[in-house]
Amino acid sequence: MVEVTCQNFKENLSKIEASLAEASFICVDFEFTGLHTNRCPEISLFDTPQERYTILRESCKDFTVLQCGLSVFSYDKVARVYGCDTYTFSLFPRPFRTLKRQTQFEASACEFLIKHDFDFNRCFYGGIPYLNEVEISQIETSSPSNYTDEIVVNNVKLAFLNRKMLAIEKWRDESVHGEVDKIDCFSSGVAQILCDNVINQFDDIIAELPPNENSILHLQKSAKEGKQKYLKDLEIKEEAELNDAIGFTHVFRLFRKHRKPLIGHNLLMDIMFMYEKFYAPLPDSYEEFKSTVFKEFPVIYDTRHIVSNVKFELRSDSNYKDYFRGISLLALYEECQEKHIRGILYQPTIQSNFCGGTGMKEHDAGYDSYLTGQVFVRLAHFCAHKNSNSPVVKPFHFQDYLREFSKYKHCLNLIRCSLTHINLSRKDPQFQRPQWLVVTARDSSLTIVEEHVACVFSAFGTVSVRKLSEGKCLVAMPSINMAAGLLVEMQNHKSFIVKRYEPPSYYILPSTVFVTAFAVCCGAFFTYKRAR
Repeated sequence: MVEVTCQNFKENLSKIEASLAEASFICVDFEFTGLHTNRCPEISLFDTPQERYTILRESCKDFTVLQCGLSVFSYDKVARVYGCDTYTFSLFPRPFRTLKRQTQFEASACEFLIKHDFDFNRCFYGGIPYLNEVEISQIETSSPSNYTDEIVVNNVKLAFLNRKMLAIEKWRDESVHGEVDKIDCFSSGVAQILCDNVINQFDDIIAELPPNENSILHLQKSAKEGKQKYLKDLEIKEEAELNDAIGFTHVFRLFRKHRKPLIGHNLLMDIMFMYEKFYAPLPDSYEEFKSTVFKEFPVIYDTRHIVSNVKFELRSDSNYKDYFRGISLLALYEECQEKHIRGILYQPTIQSNFCGGTGMKEHDAGYDSYLTGQVFVRLAHFCAHKNSNSPVVKPFHFQDYLREFSKYKHCLNLIRCSLTHINLSRKDPQFQRPQWLVVTARDSSLTIVEEHVACVFSAFGTVSVRKLSEGKCLVAMPSINMAAGLLVEMQNHKSFIVKRYEPPSYYILPSTVFVTAFAVCCGAFFTYKRAR
């Protein structure tokens, strides 16, 4: 695995591009500074996909990415071997010219990363910067003179600048070519304004602000040709600075350019952060987000969604009902190494650039991206073998795996939501969770407290509670079995009456009445027109 920081990013970029050009598919994983912003409610099993998108979009605005793992898998059809190059990129936003960068850190997210030995210093000191395409466009269309627009100039500063411009003009008339001078401006903002004014007003003076002396203006008397060369060099320097500031976005542009199948585990948050940080601010419209992602990444697979569906399909087969017991990435990877999976003939061979265990730890983004690729290939091989109609066991190529998983393409897993997944290429599926339960207090004089209901029902598993009235609340659950078991267990509860929730008919009646009335009016109108 290659650790990439701002110190070695340039030298690795050409290798990454060559690797992506030859790739069969790529796997990504990100680590973030936080997941849940205080500006939005907690996620819930009641959330619609649009509501969930809105909540996550706000989190993407507040937090940022610290690490990206990229595993590039290439399939050799002749040798039937997968090569894998894995990169771990340390990332951190940097200020650039007038662009200010802010981010937040969620304490629980930081504790989670610390628990898994995350190296924050590597990001703070060596993090690769990035800009999204909107920020890049704004910088490219602004001239260097615009960089000082936000500097406040009061009367004192203006008088100082006027005096110095007169002094510089006098010095220019009295000096000879090659002569130098320095002016202490006492602040970097005033120095930048004075530097811009000198560059724009005098065609035979070179003005510079050294990085270590940004409040002291350096002047040099020069011939016009020398000034023109200096301005050309300055333009090249500014382009190089912008190129460095774009940073990791160069890699994201390569993702979009080569359009390789993109695979991740619980991929929705990764895609939303990539969109916000490297592409453009996330749109308000959920449907616009879906269509844009589908356009930029036409083939996407989420291994978390795939394994959930494979487990569901295997439950009815006694030979496989205990397969894929875990859902975490490491648990899935470890099961894919067990005999009942690895023992299948023509098991694919994967050769990676991990050396001596370096970087092989859970929740290192590079390692997790590698595990994602392993799980995808092993799981696809298992399913292709199981579902093959051929009596003869045969090897499978990568395109066979894509065909095997074609029904899962464009589907992204949702955690604790009213739907199990979203579909980027078409309308989302219908409501998939169990029917909600309504909880009523046996004593009608008592007020139901949501936290109390959640505490009681948590013994059965994860639930979400939403208050309907003082004496009623709704309970949403992730599985049908859980809902059925809960109804049985709560039949004789001393405090609560639990039933299946039936929405009141008057929720639908107004629209029904309106549509019926509209149809009657239209019929009467056209009958009247024909009569005339």
